[in-house]
Amino acid sequence: MSTLSRIEWRAVGTNCSAAVTAASGDELRARVALVAAHDEVEACEAELSRFRPESDLSRLNAAAGDWAPIGRRLLETLTLALRAREDTGGRFDPTILPALVAAGYDKSFELLEERAAKHPIGWHAGAAVELDHRRGRARLAPGTAVDLGGIGKGYAAGRALDAMLRRAPSLPGGLVDLGGDIAVRGEAPEGGPWRVAVSDPRRPGETLTVLTLTDGGVATSGRDARRFGPSGSLHHLIDPETGESALAGPFTVTVVAPDPSEAEAHATTLAIAGLAEAEAHVAARPQLSALYVPHAGPAVPLGRLPVETPRFVVSVG
Repeated sequence: MSTLSRIEWRAVGTNCSAAVTAASGDELRARVALVAAHDEVEACEAELSRFRPESDLSRLNAAAGDWAPIGRRLLETLTLALRAREDTGGRFDPTILPALVAAGYDKSFELLEERAAKHPIGWHAGAAVELDHRRGRARLAPGTAVDLGGIGKGYAAGRALDAMLRRAPSLPGGLVDLGGDIAVRGEAPEGGPWRVAVSDPRRPGETLTVLTLTDGGVATSGRDARRFGPSGSLHHLIDPETGESALAGPFTVTVVAPDPSEAEAHATTLAIAGLAEAEAHVAARPQLSALYVPHAGPAVPLGRLPVETPRFVVSVG
C-alpha cells in the first residue's frame, strides 16, 4: 500500500510543500527525497532572489552594462526567460524590474509601504540580456534590471522535483508546490494521476475544477493577491507595453504546460490578456491549456484542459 509523505516550509516568499508517493517501508527513502527538494529550493532562492543582496541575480543587476559571473541555476533560468519573451512576443518580459520598482514593488511583499506609483523613467521593454554559457556569465544593457520571481519559482519547482526523484528513483511519484507553482511526475498514492484542485478566487473555499496530471507543471497568476499601493489599487502584473500595472486581463488564470517554468511564463502572459487574446494564444500552442477566470461570469477552459471528469463544472460568480 502506498502512502503520501510530505513536508512544508517557507521559502521564495511563499508557502512551499513537497510530497512523494512511498510504499510501506520506504519512509526513510521518502524523507531523504523530501530533504533534497527542500535543499534545491533553498539553492535556487540563493541565486535567483532579487530580495537577497548577495544573490547572483542581485549582483548581475548591480553590474548592468558589464559582464558578471553567474551560477548555473541563474543561467538556466535566464535562458528560459528569454525564450519565453521571444515565444510570447514580449508579453512576458524578465526585464520589467524597473517598472515593478516604480510601481512600488521595491522590496519583499510583506515589507511594502503604501506610496503612489511612478512611471518608470528611461525604462523600455525588451532590453538586451546577453548570456555566455561557456564562461558562465551574463551582461545586461545599461539601466536594465531583471526580475525572475514567477518563472524562478516555476524553475525551482521543476528542479526540486528532479532532485527529489533523482535522490530516490524507486519512488513512484512526487509533487512540489511553491505557492501555486506546481510540478508533478508519476503516480499519486492512490494510483493514477495527481489531482490538483483549482480554487475559485471569487468564492473563497470553493473549487472550480480538479486537474489530473501525471507529468508537467501548473501555474496560477492573477490580481486577487499581492496588491499594494494606495488602497491596494496596484498589482504586480506589469504590462510591458505601458510599464504600469496592467488594466486588461482576468481575475486569475491557471495554465497547464509540460514544464512548470513554461506554465508560469504563459500564466503571466495570459494574466494581462483579454479573453480573445488568451484564446488565440493557447490555440497557437497545443502544449498549453488554461482556465481563464474573469472578474465576473463563468470561468472559461482554454485548450485541452486535463480535468477530472468530462463535464466541466464551475461556480458562477
